[in-house]
Amino acid sequence: MTAPKTSRAEPAPVDAQTIRETYTVGLEVWGTCPPELVKMKILLGRLRGHVQLLVPEVTAIAARMRGEIRRTAIYVIVRAHHLLEESAGKSPATQACHAQDLAVISRALLTLFENPGPLGPPTGQDEIEEAVGRRVCGACSQPIVDGESFERALYTSDSSGGIHGYLHTDTCAALAEERRAQLRAI
Repeated sequence: MTAPKTSRAEPAPVDAQTIRETYTVGLEVWGTCPPELVKMKILLGRLRGHVQLLVPEVTAIAARMRGEIRRTAIYVIVRAHHLLEESAGKSPATQACHAQDLAVISRALLTLFENPGPLGPPTGQDEIEEAVGRRVCGACSQPIVDGESFERALYTSDSSGGIHGYLHTDTCAALAEERRAQLRAI
């Protein structure tokens, strides 16, 4: 006799120990082991899988979280979506950076999953969904709405080698002023 078919696939169980082992390798990619010696393709695949597994779990719990932990969860979920959209690149250094970013997000998601703080009834699910889908221009801080053209950008930062974000390509007043200044300088 065969088991009855279900209409919905059950999510894979969260194996916290395996996730910890994987993100630890990702966090140490610059430390104990040179990036070229890590099996980067396998590591990146595992880290992406862990993030993809944890995002819906943390999203479901985030609607029940309160205060700063909720705001932190939303930030981490949004960043996780951005990382999943990004390519790891081809150079060993770029791949190692991407692996480390995925490892940090994996660790943050697992921490939020295991320690969500006091939970209440679900509220503001639409707020979470809106935050996940939102793109904001790094030049003018205005939302990029559906249909507007944009590009991915890498911003320099005092605290980081680079922060990924978005830029309007045509409709941004701040970006237009920057381009006019560049043309005046020529």
